[in-house]
Amino acid sequence: MATLTTDLKYGGAPEIVALPQTKLIEILHDRAASMFAKAKACQRLAVIGDGAAVEPLASLLTDAQLSHYARFGLEAIPGAQAAAVLEAALSKTSGPLLVGVTNSIGVRKDRNALGPLARLRSHPDAEVAKAAEAALARLRPPL
Repeated sequence: MATLTTDLKYGGAPEIVALPQTKLIEILHDRAASMFAKAKACQRLAVIGDGAAVEPLASLLTDAQLSHYARFGLEAIPGAQAAAVLEAALSKTSGPLLVGVTNSIGVRKDRNALGPLARLRSHPDAEVAKAAEAALARLRPPL
């Protein structure tokens, strides 16, 4: 199976990563954009994104193909807005997507999510429970 490394409208990785945030967000909203273009846009938003990128990235958290890329973007955007959409995604995702969101909260060291993460330790999906435990370990203060 061939992997596309260009988008007919947006080009290849060099062209996409050279775009400003507003254009990267347009890619995320463009139904005709390829998965490749959307993935590259998410990756670049991890570097240059700010609060304006949070909601467009959040809209991809339930997408099985793009959730990982969206989380990568959100992990790097500072502020409460990105933390809040990840915490909200705990109740909107399941299985591997929930594991990923849980991991992202741990990466961000979001102490506001202590309660929801603690509840996930007893989740029936063992992978979710393990991810919650790992995220909580990242939030503990150093000894």
